[in-house]
Amino acid sequence: MKLAVISSPLILFIIYLYQTEKMTAQELGVFTLLLALPVIIIIRYFLERLATLDRQSTLQIHDSNITKDRQLLLMNIMEKLSDPLLILDSNNRILMANKSAHTLLGDHILKQEISVFIRSPDLENTMLQAQQTGEPGSCEFKFGRPHVKDYLARVHLFDLTSRQGENSAQEAVAPLSHQNHFGKKYLFLALYDISAMKRSDKMRADFVANASHELRTPLASILGFIETLQGPARDDKDARSRFLKIMYDEAMRMSRLTEGLLSLSRIERDQHIPPSGNVKLCQLIENVRDTLEPLAKTKEMHIAFAQTNEITIEGDYDQLTQVFQNIIENAIKYGREKTDIEISVTKNTLPAPLKTKEIIIAIANQGAGIPPKHLPRLMERFYRVDSARSRNAGGSGLGLAIVKHIIQRHRGRISFASEINGTTTVTLALPEKNS
Repeated sequence: MKLAVISSPLILFIIYLYQTEKMTAQELGVFTLLLALPVIIIIRYFLERLATLDRQSTLQIHDSNITKDRQLLLMNIMEKLSDPLLILDSNNRILMANKSAHTLLGDHILKQEISVFIRSPDLENTMLQAQQTGEPGSCEFKFGRPHVKDYLARVHLFDLTSRQGENSAQEAVAPLSHQNHFGKKYLFLALYDISAMKRSDKMRADFVANASHELRTPLASILGFIETLQGPARDDKDARSRFLKIMYDEAMRMSRLTEGLLSLSRIERDQHIPPSGNVKLCQLIENVRDTLEPLAKTKEMHIAFAQTNEITIEGDYDQLTQVFQNIIENAIKYGREKTDIEISVTKNTLPAPLKTKEIIIAIANQGAGIPPKHLPRLMERFYRVDSARSRNAGGSGLGLAIVKHIIQRHRGRISFASEINGTTTVTLALPEKNS
């Protein structure tokens, strides 16, 4: 329309010239002017249109680049995360999966339904509820072969029907399908391994139950004897003397248990702080041996330890003393009478690339031995191979748990080897102090 208005004077002048059939110099000048002005205006008009189209094309390319950058950012974030992440379509088929998801479910999971790999009614119900309500959901399920683990699934719905392109997440999800995106719904599925947390909760519950049981048993015994002394045995001197001895033993048992719990709590509190003191290891072991020698003599046992070269390590003197007291005392309690407890200290260098020097301490005794099925659980709190025998020996069930945490703080290792009716050996490995 604009071009027609601009060029109308030129058209009228051409019609005029056609009718007159003659053109003067003045008319030629007017004709040239009328011809030049519309041409200039038309050229300018097309240049402006080209500039407008170029700006629109540039904006479209810029928007496309932004969308691609967001998609690339989303994919990079998904790949870097250690937790499995999946994007599913409305039919629960896997459209995208990060490296962790492929590691968990397999390499050929794309375009497959999630139920092919994870069979969990709870997960299916959570995804269905998210699709129907649009609200995020979560559930727990067990998965894994051969070792079953506990997982927490969090499900989020991206509905592109009503708010298409309003945020970067939707813009990144939308290009996954080449179909029309209106009415498309995608599920974002994140899986978290909560096996360690579940084990921790179970250990905490077991700890509370075991501690309550260990405290309740001697407390009930003490209360029972108090009631007896207040009642039928009020004037029985022999019974009173016998009952008071039992009450004292039970009270001492409770005291040892309480002290063990407090000690374990202190060690766990400082476990992340590496020890900084210098400890002469052989001298420490000799001091512990001399302290426990009277207890060994009650069973006609001998603690054999001969070390000529002194070895210095970085450590906490009191805690390491507690370690060797617990282990050697156990060797005495559960060792056979008239046998020797042998302690040896040697140096070892780990193979390349570590090449770390460590001190190996082996403590061996002769006795009934420990069945193989019990060895992995010896350092669990309150775990006992023989509950009755351990209680009679005065054990609290916390000694080896304390040893484990102290050794961990010293960046060391501990292991057990035992033969039925033979030798039981506890081996400790502690890093040697750098010279």
